[in-house]
Amino acid sequence: MTNKVEILMHPVRVKISRALMRNKENGLSPREMLEIIKDVPQATLYRHIQVLLDAGIIRVVKEKKVRSVSEKYYILNEEKVLLSSADWNKASLDEKINYYSYYQLSLLNQYKNYLTHLDNDDSADGSTFSMVELKLDDERFKDFQTELNDLMVKYYNDTSKNTEKNAPIRTIGITIIPDS
Repeated sequence: MTNKVEILMHPVRVKISRALMRNKENGLSPREMLEIIKDVPQATLYRHIQVLLDAGIIRVVKEKKVRSVSEKYYILNEEKVLLSSADWNKASLDEKINYYSYYQLSLLNQYKNYLTHLDNDDSADGSTFSMVELKLDDERFKDFQTELNDLMVKYYNDTSKNTEKNAPIRTIGITIIPDS
C-alpha cells in the first residue's frame, strides 16, 4: 500500500493517529491504544499499527521490558501525517471525496460523543461552528491561509508545553472550499 491518502483515510488508522496525537510526548503502547480505542479488536489494531509503521507515519519512540516481552511505544511522525500538495494532487477524485468524507465523519463522531456526554443543564457548552464567505484575491487568500496555519501550529505546539495535564482537548476542524 503506497498511496498515502489510502493509508491515512482508513477509519481504524484515523483512530490510531488521533490517539497518538493526544499522547505525543511519551507515545502509546498497543495495550494503551486498546484502552482508548475500545471498538477495535486487538488483532485489527496490531495489523493497522504495522501498516502505519511500514509507511513511516508512526515510529517506535521507546521500548520497555514487561516481563519477558519488549513493549513498543509509538508516536506519530507528524510531518508524514500531513498530505502534501503533491500527495493530494495524485489522489483520484474518489480518493479525495473518501478522504474528506472520513474527515467529516470523524468530526461528526467526535461532536456526537461530546453532546452525548454533555450535561443538558451545562451553560458552558464551548462548542461552536460557523461558515463565512470571504472575498479575497489570491495574494490576500494566501496570507489568510498562512496566518491561520501559523495560529494553529502555535497552539498545537503549545499543548505539549501545557503544564495542566487535565486541560480539556479541543478539536478544531477547518475546511476551505475555493469558489467553483
